[in-house]
Amino acid sequence: MIVRLEGTLLEKSPSHAVIACGGVGYRASISLVTSEQLPAVGERALLHTHLIVRDDGMELVGFATPSERDAFLLLTAIPGVGTRIALSILSTMSIGELQNAILTNNVLQLQRIPGVGRKTAERVALELREKIGAISLASEAGGGDSSILTSEALSAMVVLGYNRSLAEKALRSAVESCRQEGIEPSVEVLVKRALRVLHQAG
Repeated sequence: MIVRLEGTLLEKSPSHAVIACGGVGYRASISLVTSEQLPAVGERALLHTHLIVRDDGMELVGFATPSERDAFLLLTAIPGVGTRIALSILSTMSIGELQNAILTNNVLQLQRIPGVGRKTAERVALELREKIGAISLASEAGGGDSSILTSEALSAMVVLGYNRSLAEKALRSAVESCRQEGIEPSVEVLVKRALRVLHQAG
């Protein structure tokens, strides 16, 4: 089972990435959120992955964070939700937004996602209500301490007036950059890096 890719980014698009590892190029389907967090082509990149084995072939799916992978696995365990729909959901909503929509039974918000009809939205909200809340604390890379730091950094950015969804995306980039550089994150470091991401995007 291939659970992680780390190497040179050869190709990047909103739907897939190719990473060279040990002289082999691995193509992975990705969400738009993950695509936005990948570095420029030619730079070193890391993806957490899940290998799907079918009768007609195999498909590798990549994620910027373990929490995104966990959400994908929960989504695709639901009857009628395949790779395409799960990635569409993860491309449209952050993990926090998905958790909030499910916990508040906001079926209309889920229905706005391309490829998600009313029945699928209702099924997602029903089947994940007891499972979705644990994702961020249980699976953010670095363990519980990292998750707590990220949560505190997010609260700080919201207090500063930044949009919660944009702040979450920027913080995911900050966490990933710290991991790639071997830096021990702190709330201050994460906020500074997230603000830099937002300013570069703006």
